[in-house]
Amino acid sequence: MNALDERAAQWALRVDAATLNPQDQAELDAWLAADPRHAGAFARAMAANAYFERAVALGVDRDIPEVATGIPEVSAEAPRVSERRVMSRRLWLGGAAGAMAASLLVALGLDRLAGSTSLTADKGTVRRTALEDGSAVTLNAGTEVSVAMKPLERRISMLAGEANFDVAKDTSRPFIVEAGPVRIRVVGTSFLVHLSELGEVAVIVREGRVEVQAKGMPPALLAAGDRMTVPAQGAITREQLSVGEVDRLGLWQRGEMDLTGLTLGDAARQYALYSDRRIVIDDPQVAGLKMAGVFSTSDPKGFAQAAALAHGLRLTERDDAVVLSRK
Repeated sequence: MNALDERAAQWALRVDAATLNPQDQAELDAWLAADPRHAGAFARAMAANAYFERAVALGVDRDIPEVATGIPEVSAEAPRVSERRVMSRRLWLGGAAGAMAASLLVALGLDRLAGSTSLTADKGTVRRTALEDGSAVTLNAGTEVSVAMKPLERRISMLAGEANFDVAKDTSRPFIVEAGPVRIRVVGTSFLVHLSELGEVAVIVREGRVEVQAKGMPPALLAAGDRMTVPAQGAITREQLSVGEVDRLGLWQRGEMDLTGLTLGDAARQYALYSDRRIVIDDPQVAGLKMAGVFSTSDPKGFAQAAALAHGLRLTERDDAVVLSRK
């Protein structure tokens, strides 16, 4: 890790631990304003912290000193979430986070939220917010939720979009997520919920177990790797996903998306969530072509260039759009 990333990581840990006083905040603001590279390194470090917060929310202890002089390691004595996630913050911040595009815009809710409030993530942003109980919610672009932290329960009403929930264990206060006709009840776990514009709800369990009830059906218990899809009309489906498939479904949290199997038209609609620069495809046959691979959510032009190269298409640039058409 270079000196810039090291400094950014130290600031990120202090912000994440809510240890900044007004003087510290002013110092951080000045550091960010001094050089655009500082802001990019800080965004990468905060995005990387979001992944390690998942372990914290699930009960893995993390020791953050008042003044961070290095990157603390995940304790070897801590409960193991899964072998693929047992790595030090230093390794993650110096490796995977360094590969992220600096243009990734992560709007992070750094305050601890209590009571009842509404959270939204605007176009082009991924917003992560810590709740007062130690849980955390990460909102994909265009997502809106309502949070109510009550003495006997923790309740989230999902109004639109996609979110990841990392739930701190509290047997006295169940954590309830309502998305359309679906009600999800947990004590402590990590899971994704997607509520489509058509009213379809998908629940994907990353770790632990969740109880899902929909359409008057008896509650169903889902374990890690399970995906249940509840359509607006039709039969409920349940399937077991591989570890890789579950991870790909959460790529949006680090500014990426897996477009494998999607058509170019589908990809264009996905990019519309993240960027004002549209991908325009007027030809239905071109829109029906498919792509494979993982792409940055902040780079619609890069994806369009890859699609043009793969399918021999013409790429035309406008001020607010890139156009894909046949040669």
